[in-house]
Amino acid sequence: MMPRFLPHRSAHHADGSPRRGMVLIIVMIVIVIVSLAGFSFAALMFTERKAVALHGDELQLVNAVDSGEELLRSILAQPRHERELAGGTDDNPELFRAVSLAASDESSRQALFSVVSPRVEDDETVGLRFGIEDESSRLNLAVLDAWEKQQPGSARRALINLPGMTESAADSILDWIDADTQPRAQGAEEEYYAGLEPSYQPRNAPPQSLAELLLVKDATRELLFGGDADRNYRVDEYESQTTVNNAMSAATHASRPWASYLTVYSAEGNMSRQGRPRVNLNDGNLGRLHQSLSVLLNPQSSRFIIAFRQYGPHKGNEATVVDDGLALDLSHPAKFRIASVFDLIGARVAIPASSKEKPAKILASPFRDDRESMRIALPKLLDLTTVSDASVTVGRVNVNRAPQAVLAGVPGIDDALAEQIVSARQAQRGQDEPVSRDAAWLLAEGLVDLAKMKALAPYVNGGGDVFRAQIVGCFAGADRSPTARVEVIIDATTGQPRRLCREDLRMLGRGFSLDELGGRDDVGGRQSASLPRQNSKRASFHSEQR
Repeated sequence: MMPRFLPHRSAHHADGSPRRGMVLIIVMIVIVIVSLAGFSFAALMFTERKAVALHGDELQLVNAVDSGEELLRSILAQPRHERELAGGTDDNPELFRAVSLAASDESSRQALFSVVSPRVEDDETVGLRFGIEDESSRLNLAVLDAWEKQQPGSARRALINLPGMTESAADSILDWIDADTQPRAQGAEEEYYAGLEPSYQPRNAPPQSLAELLLVKDATRELLFGGDADRNYRVDEYESQTTVNNAMSAATHASRPWASYLTVYSAEGNMSRQGRPRVNLNDGNLGRLHQSLSVLLNPQSSRFIIAFRQYGPHKGNEATVVDDGLALDLSHPAKFRIASVFDLIGARVAIPASSKEKPAKILASPFRDDRESMRIALPKLLDLTTVSDASVTVGRVNVNRAPQAVLAGVPGIDDALAEQIVSARQAQRGQDEPVSRDAAWLLAEGLVDLAKMKALAPYVNGGGDVFRAQIVGCFAGADRSPTARVEVIIDATTGQPRRLCREDLRMLGRGFSLDELGGRDDVGGRQSASLPRQNSKRASFHSEQR
């Protein structure tokens, strides 16, 4: 029998087929790919979740900062008297420190805002305070040209007083501001800037911001803004190391930069401390003026002011008569315009007699020229009356807050008087004397005489109505959380405060530690902006707003 040849069996049986092994490998690869895709999707979703949460935190902090600005506006909409009842706006931690937006104190993650300004002692910045900064404590570049026209050389002197200021830089700044095209001795006008690359034109008007001064000849960033790059009121170690090493570096770190002495915004409203328009002593309608004054002042003061408008000051030395209800003829027109409220101090008025046989009556001013009388009567007179119809006055310097370098540049104030003013106000710090609310305390305290005070009055005040502050938003107890920070300038010269400038400082970081801002306090003890606790200045203020 022929042997049967069985078909050759492949070495790869169907059970161990390479195709089945390949399928297994493919399945494993698919599972890995799907798993990786799942993990990638999960990671992406986790990242997206973190991004959404981070964006939500940022929006919450932006809203916190916006709430801080609204708080400032609501406070500045109140008369000065009301602000003082709430603890004032200069340094008021209870009102401005770590204000929570939460409806209750039980939230474990609260968005807070703080309103801060630099604390200055002996003309050096020594930290922060919880309050706002009066722009009138700075030198307003917008009034320098007017000062120069009234007293030639005064504007240059005002700039030269600033630390690090050179004659060349001062002349160049004034050339940038004034309207003419003639350069000063060491200044620069159109010809100089036309030769630069790129070329540009000088403004020949007050700058719109301090940063514009960087375009001015010899004005450097170090001199203008100093070494405090992150704007936290101190030069940190890393800032000291990165500051440009030039001849002005030491001066930059040793003193405040020009930006802390200069402004383009300062102004004040012609309103009383109660927020009411002042009575214009130069009102042409004497009947209306007498009626207005009778509501504010005693009868003797009202009659004297009317007589002063009708007949002007009397220079004689005759004996005065007692005003025992003297009848005035209000139909007699006003022939004399009062240049300054201080004209009424120690003045005399001669009221003509009704017939030639009778002598004129000499009235003495009820506002006597002695310190005790001025301490009592003068603040009220200056607060309630004015000699101008202008609703806003620009650029007067606050003698209660301006640094000595700014005071010494005011026309009529020399270095010695500036030093006396700084020493006197430091001695009075903490005292609640009405006279200190106006620049007239210089007269009442004997630092200047009456003639000097009249000369200074157009240039100085006791406080303006434009304010600057930083508003910092953060989360309570969260060191590594997002932050929001802005610097705002608010104009309260009218009844409705408005923002003049807002600069976003988020790129500079939080700038301040949570300990400085009060963001590490116990959550339960922190005040809330929406539901303030009772028996606190913040609570009383907000309850008044409601």
